[in-house]
Amino acid sequence: MTTLTKLRARVSPQAISKVTRIFNGTLDDIFAELFQNARRAGATRVVVTAEHLDDACLITVDDDGAGIADPVDLVSLGQSDWPGECRTREDPAGMGFFSLAGLDTVVSSTSAVGSFSLAIAGDAWTGEADIDVLPWDGPRGTTIAFHFLPGPDGKLERSVEAAARFFSLPVSYNGKDLARADFLADAYKVIERDGYRIGVFRDRHSPHVATLNFHGVTLKHAFPVIKEVHHTQWSVQVDIVDSPDLVLVLPARKEIYRNTALDHLVALCRRAIFSVIYAEPLHRLSFEDWLEARFYCDNFPQAARQLPLWSPSTARDDYRPVPAFADLEPCATIYDDTDSYDSVTFGRALRRSNGGEPHKLGGPDPRAFYEPITNFIGYPWYDALSCFIRTGESFTQDGDQLAASEPDALTRRPDAIRIELTDQHGHRLDVETDFVIQEGDDSWGDPDCAVIALTRGSELDPNDLTDLIIDAVFSPSDDSDADSYDTQETRFRHDAAVRAHAILEGDDAAILAGIRMAFADRVAWRIPHGRKLQLAWSSGGNHLTLVDAREGSDQ
Repeated sequence: MTTLTKLRARVSPQAISKVTRIFNGTLDDIFAELFQNARRAGATRVVVTAEHLDDACLITVDDDGAGIADPVDLVSLGQSDWPGECRTREDPAGMGFFSLAGLDTVVSSTSAVGSFSLAIAGDAWTGEADIDVLPWDGPRGTTIAFHFLPGPDGKLERSVEAAARFFSLPVSYNGKDLARADFLADAYKVIERDGYRIGVFRDRHSPHVATLNFHGVTLKHAFPVIKEVHHTQWSVQVDIVDSPDLVLVLPARKEIYRNTALDHLVALCRRAIFSVIYAEPLHRLSFEDWLEARFYCDNFPQAARQLPLWSPSTARDDYRPVPAFADLEPCATIYDDTDSYDSVTFGRALRRSNGGEPHKLGGPDPRAFYEPITNFIGYPWYDALSCFIRTGESFTQDGDQLAASEPDALTRRPDAIRIELTDQHGHRLDVETDFVIQEGDDSWGDPDCAVIALTRGSELDPNDLTDLIIDAVFSPSDDSDADSYDTQETRFRHDAAVRAHAILEGDDAAILAGIRMAFADRVAWRIPHGRKLQLAWSSGGNHLTLVDAREGSDQ
């Protein structure tokens, strides 16, 4: 055996036997490829006709382009006779015609150097049979006719219309001009640069929408998407004008070939988005995106000095809408609550402080509290804001400071409560309140296990306290075998109300409250209208009587 020292890659002649599997043979692919060939040939229009036969459909695609000079190039996979300018601008691969592989096809063409007609049988595509070259006396251009199996009603029409929609030449089908559209018609702004038309879209991004128009061939590519923080989402679509280095993966042309041209296009897309945002009255770019924006424009402004007004979150919030952003007030402060217990506790303290609005703290050190936005960390104006977290609480009884926690004490009734807040610089802010709720060892989902402190002079009534407990603790289960939300909420409200009555009015009042709610929920509806139930019940027996509503005394 001879030892090789050099060799070159080549295409095996056997590859032609597999040509029918290079394309998937759909009408979408066929029309896309034939339309592209017509455009490259300098055609001014494309005419498509269809004749429905008994067992097939005869489809004809006709153009008035330059025609085909050499029939050998047409049926040579990977070979093409496109002029040098076309090869430079688009890098044609000489494969598009083979989208018809396996179909009975007739090609008739007239060029400046001659004319011919080829009748290609299905098995001739793989090189298994000769193809006769016949004379042809027709006008300048190319006509391709092929048989295609009948498809679902309207499929052929939809395929032609889709291929023509963003194609640069007018197309007619069975004598009717097909509608064409600008690929970037709905763009917020269109920017033309380096052979591309880049459309920037506002709040319209879908992974199911084509994002690139390659001379009529549309495909999906994940171009940059920039989302402002709880604000506008910006995306792009690209219309190719003249970009010779941006090419598609062969043979299917369903994705962009990754090279430096694609990297350059992605950079252009990001630049286009940032240029549009720059012209907006305000933006809410994350700090990281803002740094990138400054790479394209040195004087790119910072994000607007706005944050969402702080509002308490509840344990049952699976999805909590972000409150509306508002301009920062001079006393703007951030509060970063850790969970629903913390949030409900702080929300009660703010309401009690008479700050005038739910997010404001009244008193000698008034503050306006805002939600934290971690994506803004790094902006000088954001980092300058005090960001408080709750670091403790203190209780006072008869003028003495009590321990912050007592083992096994689920309920406390001090004279005064103060929650302690600390910011990122170590500065402390104390806020007077009448209510604190904390998570007990087993309190998640159980109001009886939550640790609650309520001042003796609190103005909260049992209904108010019940609502606070529900907001802090109730987190419904979404398991498939769980009860409905309403059933879970009703059961939890009964338990929370019993706990609230026990704290404010004592155990007997809690027992009566529980009985009253159970009666109202399960029994009261059975009492006929105009009648009254008199009830006596004990462990030794019971007595129930229905009387007229005007008789007897209420029991």
